[in-house]
Amino acid sequence: MASQTAATRSKDSLAELKVRKNDNELPDRANDAVARRAHSLFLAAGAEDGHDLTHWLQAESEVLRRIPDIREAASWYTVNVPLPGFEAEQIHVNVDAARALVAADKTQLGDGGLDGMQTRTEELVYLVAHWPSAVDPATASAYLKNESLILTAKRADAPSAKA
Repeated sequence: MASQTAATRSKDSLAELKVRKNDNELPDRANDAVARRAHSLFLAAGAEDGHDLTHWLQAESEVLRRIPDIREAASWYTVNVPLPGFEAEQIHVNVDAARALVAADKTQLGDGGLDGMQTRTEELVYLVAHWPSAVDPATASAYLKNESLILTAKRADAPSAKA
């Protein structure tokens, strides 16, 4: 019972995530994943030219999951999206004025079973949220709580609190 309580407490804890602001590394990784998928669609369709945009859009829809629910309260936008099974160190967040991009990346190695070969399972999820209006990336913060990502950013055109 004690170990179950400890696991519950750790799951309920709030873990702050590093938010990269206006950094191209994560968008470049997502773009590369879309490009690889579009290329495989191109090859699967017989390598016939003229369908680049169709393959790209299909690949983008398969690789990038859109975050549909962006809530607005006062001058802040908030995204809350479940990421079950992911730990804070496996989640990478990038925010720019137009969007937030999240990558949740988990690789696990198995013991190999009967043949002794080690197995490798990989789970990679890309999420994208397009802000309704521009945000100030410097105000962005992200947390993992109860296996859900909570990401907030302040609208760039929000009135300041100065009186």
